[in-house]
Amino acid sequence: MSEEAFNDKEKQFNDLWDGVTPNGVNRTKSLKFRQYILEHVRQMKKPLTRDNALKYWMGILKAEAKDSENF
Repeated sequence: MSEEAFNDKEKQFNDLWDGVTPNGVNRTKSLKFRQYILEHVRQMKKPLTRDNALKYWMGILKAEAKDSENF
């Protein structure tokens, strides 16, 4: 994955987390996204933090889980 694609994905996460839309800030959209992502983090038995949510979004948590299964 290129550095630019990585930064775009992180920006997308930050915008969704904060509820930023072209029409302004949408609090409902932000809360819905947070609930969706944090549910996936919870299923991976990780603490429900913004950092873990970002790691899930970027695919880092899945890679860590896959690596731990191989050992």
